[in-house]
Amino acid sequence: MLKLNKNLNNGKTQLIGKFKLPFSLNGALENQPKWVDEKETAKVENLIGHLFTKYLREVGKRKVLYFSPNSKDDHKNPDLLIHLDGKVYGIQVTQFVLREYLSRFNQAKRICEKISGYITETYKPPIKINIQISTPWDSDEVPRAPAKKYKKLAKEIANKISENIEILKSKNEYLNFHLNKSEFGDIADDFNLYPVPKGNKSNFFGDNNIYIDYGFDDVLIFKEDIEDTADKVFKDKNNGNSEILIVWGDERQFMNTEKHIIQALTERFSETTFESIYFISFVNFLDIQDRVISVNKITTHNNAYN
Repeated sequence: MLKLNKNLNNGKTQLIGKFKLPFSLNGALENQPKWVDEKETAKVENLIGHLFTKYLREVGKRKVLYFSPNSKDDHKNPDLLIHLDGKVYGIQVTQFVLREYLSRFNQAKRICEKISGYITETYKPPIKINIQISTPWDSDEVPRAPAKKYKKLAKEIANKISENIEILKSKNEYLNFHLNKSEFGDIADDFNLYPVPKGNKSNFFGDNNIYIDYGFDDVLIFKEDIEDTADKVFKDKNNGNSEILIVWGDERQFMNTEKHIIQALTERFSETTFESIYFISFVNFLDIQDRVISVNKITTHNNAYN
């Protein structure tokens, strides 16, 4: 639910924001199987090794004999070894994670799923229902309240669903409800109900036919978050024992801010111990027909004239 945010961003530079479409044929992308699980480090490094080798051979026309995992990859040692142009190089692999974005996303998911669960304790509808809850929109801070307040809100919503279930089953239209400010003014202003059309899945958080879109979960990306992440990658990986650094990321998280990420990495790694740095990004979603892998070489003083 979109409303004017009077004190947006707390002084940070917003690059982009997104809001979710309420439903689709396949449902939310975050619920779909991933191409590779970020938690499975060995599989991630193996995939990145294959992608990088393919890039070097087909795009860079380089002579790559092999790549292999490094059994001694502790601390700042190489994760991979690659035989490139007659020489063995060490490669470190790391993911570019926008931590503020991820933290806010996880907060939204956790709160929305709790509210969904509280609602189904009172009433579980026979059809899928999308619920959009608007916040008291004076800032973009996450509303904070004890569980009993959210349970009370959930009961209010559940009762309205139950009272209007025949309308929701027969008509695809929004039903809007205002909340008592003295009871709920610190967490919500109003909410609406909408039946998910047959054959579609909700893109909101939740389960058991109850799906929630809470006002603050239209996640934003800030320039400062990108710069802080680039700085963390530099501090974690520079002065290591590898010649090549590969920074990879999931484009679903970046929302077309890759050019800002490349700029931040270029500025932070202008002076570095690595001979070469690459930024690889792709949509980490299993079922994609025409998969695109983006590879960008980060220009540093070490490779500016190579």
